[in-house]
Formats: sequence, C-alpha cells, structure tokens
Amino acid sequence: MIIKAARTRTLAALAGFALILLSPAHAGAEPVTAYPVKRGDTLYGLASEFLVSPQSHREVARLNRVTEARRLPPGRVLQIPDRLLRTEPVIARLAAFRGPVTVIQGGAEVAAVADMPIGQGARILTGEAAFATLELPDGSRVSLPSRSRVRVEELRRVLLTGQVRRRFALEAGRSAITVSPERPTDGFSITTPLTVSAVRGTVFRVSHDEATDRSTLEVIEGVVANAAASGDGEASVSEGFGRLTQPAGPGQLLPLLPAPQFVGAGRAQDEPDLTFTLRPMAEAAAYRIQIGADAGFIDVLTEATAPEPVVSLDGAAIPNGALFARATAIDGAGLEGLPAVVAFQRRLNSLDLGPPDAGGDRFLFRWADAGEGVARFRFQLARDADMTDLLVDEPGLEDRRIAVTNLPPGAYYWRVRVTRFEGGEAFEKWSKVERFQLGE
Repeated sequence: MIIKAARTRTLAALAGFALILLSPAHAGAEPVTAYPVKRGDTLYGLASEFLVSPQSHREVARLNRVTEARRLPPGRVLQIPDRLLRTEPVIARLAAFRGPVTVIQGGAEVAAVADMPIGQGARILTGEAAFATLELPDGSRVSLPSRSRVRVEELRRVLLTGQVRRRFALEAGRSAITVSPERPTDGFSITTPLTVSAVRGTVFRVSHDEATDRSTLEVIEGVVANAAASGDGEASVSEGFGRLTQPAGPGQLLPLLPAPQFVGAGRAQDEPDLTFTLRPMAEAAAYRIQIGADAGFIDVLTEATAPEPVVSLDGAAIPNGALFARATAIDGAGLEGLPAVVAFQRRLNSLDLGPPDAGGDRFLFRWADAGEGVARFRFQLARDADMTDLLVDEPGLEDRRIAVTNLPPGAYYWRVRVTRFEGGEAFEKWSKVERFQLGE
C-alpha cells in the first residue's frame, strides 16, 4: 500500500447545529448585539475602538439608560444596534471549479482562477457543465453545479465580538452547503427569491427553479430554519426532511427519499461514458449521479440526472484514476434525497494501452481546517466503524490530503484528527467517521 500526501484544503467532517429564528416577530425589530461588559470597559473606549464613530456612545448610553459613560459595572449586558458596530471584510476563496465559471466583483467580470479571493458583493455564475466551490476561512463551503448563480450579500467580521456574518443569495440553480459549527455565535443564511434559510453547523441543499418559480430546501444533517422571503410560514426543517415553496400557499414539508443503493459499482468504468446502475425506488421520479475527485466532493467533475435508475455520464473529460460517485433519488415534488457514496476506478481501455499512469489508482482523501496556530493531522482508514481494524494510520501530516492505493473491494471508514499548537498548548479534535463502499 502506497501513501502519498499533497497540499490541498477541503472537507473536515462537521457535526452539530444551532438554529436561528426567522419568525416575523423578529423581522421588524432592529437587530442588536448583546455585549457583556468586561472590567475596565467604558462607553468612550468601546465607541472609539469598536463602533462606527466615537460619538456612537451617546446612542448606546440612551438606549441602555447609562448615566455614567466612564463607569460600567462588569457583567452588565449592553444592547448595541448592529448598525453601530464596526466590521472588517472576510475574504473567501474559490477552492475548486470546473468548466466556464464567471466571477463578478468590484464592477468587473472575470473568468474564474484557482484560489481567487471572493469578497462581499461578488457574484459567482456557473455555465453549462460547470461546477464551483466557494470556501470560507472557517471551513464553511457553498458548492454550485452548472447553470447556477449566487451572490455574496454579506461576509464581514464584527470587531467587538468576533462574530462572522455570512449571508448569501441563490438567484437561480442549485447549491450544496456545509456550514462550520466551530463558533456558535457565527450565523449563516442563504436566500432564494422565495425563501430564507438560516443555520449554524449543518449540511443542506437549496435550489431555485426560475422556470417554475419554485424553491426547495433539503436538510442532510442538523436543522435549518426556513421561511418565505416575506417572513411568513416559518418551519424548522430537520435532517432527512425537505421543504418545497411556491409563490402561492405555504411551504410543503416532506420526508426525503433514502439513499439509493448502487449495483455493481465496483467494476472499472472503462467505456467512453460512465454508467452507474441503482436499485429502483418506487417513489423516485429521477436519479442523479455526481462524480468527485475527492471523498468530500469539493472538486465535482461532472453530474447527470436520468428518469431511470441507470445513469450515464459523459466521460470525455473524466481522467483515469480513483474517483468517487454520489447518488441521490429525486421525488415527484423535485426534492433531492439523501446521498450514497461509492469509490470506483476510471480506466478507459482504448486510451490506456500501457501501464497505468503514476498515481492513477489512488483514492484521494481531503479535508479542511480552521483556527490559529500550527496544525498537524492524523489520517486513519479502517475496515470497521469503531476504527479498530486499521489499514492506514498516518500521524504527523502537514498537508491536507492523502492518497491511498490498492484498496480491495469492501466497506471502508476514515477520519482525521487535527492537533493545533498555540501558545505552548496543544488542542486535539477528531472529525466524525466517514464511510464509503468500494465494490459490492
């Protein structure tokens, strides 16, 4: 077994969530931040360092009935309007893209470039057979398939609290979202022309079809607060459920279809087109397959949707090597169900007359991390979910990806531990255990 590490950042398994309320009762009120006073704080000092103007202390004093701006009792909670808080920009990056992807920011329209910075106000547009993944500094991601448009409405850090405001607008198409739960104070919201969804720490999908004027939400992990853009009809959508929203009537809450089962996924994909067979599901109106270069599907190579459980994909741009396929079933309402992931080999015989390309049989695993200090990683691959029957246990990694070769068919489990060194101390955290199937 050959192990090779290389420098690339992607998915660290995420868990946990916190819900943001979207009810109309909160919609009309001015947003405020609660700040507990610390020893030595004064209104003058807070305004000078953390508010938009040194004169802002007067409004904070009036709203909180503070009579002595230079004397604040520690522990008192000040209610400070968000519009008075100083912020600084947070810069995301284009972590991966394929095909024609356009970025519009600062009034300029440019073709996508790997790792290009993306800031507040930018729009990302994917063309036909194009894919893009935007990654935030905290490890959160917004992934877009083809014919999708998203706008970064807000991406800023509040200096007083360190809270990061992350707000996106999906104008058209689909998006898959993974939100980091590292800081419970950080919020994340994404709107469509019909809905607004807000979470902290979860995995979900949002779509909007311009032709039918329908928006969908599908929750894979955690809980998402979802409401109409007007603030009406709020619902708390748990994992395994979705919500369909149309202009007329309340949103419809529905269970998601279970993950489909692959049939014969272990065979090498050696034809010009890739073909995957799934077990038929009575409730499914269509099936979707995505091909990823990595186990977290940060770098999506292609996708296809078919009404039957046999899905073919154009393989012209798919390289030889070890890849991953993700399958979902779509119900009659247009909601996409839970995913199933398998690993497979791409080996085009007509173009592969000699020995395999160097590294062509590697299975690639990638992850992302967020935080200060120096980080080191430990990668484990096992035959069991308890991670006791280890096939690979590689500590001390500096890079954020690793490749493993010569895996026989079977079920596999993997996880990553990050050890972060800061201020003379070491902090450790394991990701959750991920599973994939190789072969039957």
